[in-house]
Amino acid sequence: MKVVVDELRCDAHGQCVDACPEVFALDDADDVVRLLVDEPDESLRAKLERAVKICPKAAITIEDS
Repeated sequence: MKVVVDELRCDAHGQCVDACPEVFALDDADDVVRLLVDEPDESLRAKLERAVKICPKAAITIEDS
């Protein structure tokens, strides 16, 4: 699976970081979320799906490969 963050939609609320810190992090200026891993292990799917659901800007998508 591949995770995509739409940086134009992202407002860096950070809820995805709380949901899945293995994949998401706030940049140094805390103004955009960056991916630590863009193709995470399948074992993180539940956490990633939660991050997608709670993103207030709907800026995260998961693409199955």
